Amino acid sequence: MSFDNQLIHTCTIKPAAAGSVNVYNNAAKAFGTPVTGVRCRLVESRERVWSTERQEGVIQSVYKLFTKADVSSLTEKAEISLVTLEDGTTLSDIFRVTELFVRRGRNSHHKMATLERIS
Repeated sequence: MSFDNQLIHTCTIKPAAAGSVNVYNNAAKAFGTPVTGVRCRLVESRERVWSTERQEGVIQSVYKLFTKADVSSLTEKAEISLVTLEDGTTLSDIFRVTELFVRRGRNSHHKMATLERIS
């Protein structure tokens, strides 16, 4: 089965862009033009449960997103939204790319991004 057959989801990618500074002279978030309908695959890779006696339990999920290598809009700190799953449901969560890896053979094969869920 080819890699293209594994990309069963679609998503919208807002690439991170060089932004301006805010009133406090800190870098402000800025995004480029969103790219819609990108073929991808979203996978929940691991889940960590934190719990102590003094606070409520917290569940942290780590996600991975796979795309073809020619998707240039997928960069670190990009935002991923509107992920449509194989059954047609659309996730309303927004994810941020924390790490980006380009998997290579003799040339670029695909990109794998580690995501954190924002909402």
